Amino acid sequence: MKVWITTVGTSVFAVVNPVWAACILDGFVPERVHLLKNEKIEGNVQTVKNWLTSILECFGVRPEFHEHDADEDNMDSFARTLISVVKSEVGNEVAVDMTPGRKFMSACAMAAGQKFRVSKLYYLHLYNLAYQEKPLILIPFNQQKLINVLNYTGGVPE
Repeated sequence: MKVWITTVGTSVFAVVNPVWAACILDGFVPERVHLLKNEKIEGNVQTVKNWLTSILECFGVRPEFHEHDADEDNMDSFARTLISVVKSEVGNEVAVDMTPGRKFMSACAMAAGQKFRVSKLYYLHLYNLAYQEKPLILIPFNQQKLINVLNYTGGVPE
């Protein structure tokens, strides 16, 4: 099973666009999506789920969502939650997205992804921040790049 693990923050498209790009550019279409969230952005969770459901259904998948409370003000607590989710999916084809969230969240995503040897550790790099709040389809492809960070860190699974 293909699994996506990400953090929901203040930017809906920082969560949605990497999934969309992975489907189009890398053929990675997740069937299960884990959303790490906190109470500050509850409204964004449903919006993310609506977007991802629409996108993934276009690729023939009806996604299964799992929500996890993650305290973005407590690095230790956030890391424990993230690690628990990644560990629970060992044995599946797992992609961890380090695009959304604060810097320490991305660092935790990178560390967990490498430690548990996930299949993909994605970062969607925008070259122009003017596109930050736009859906993928409205961003020129020469203004963004989907990166599997494992290709740069030596963490590519054998």
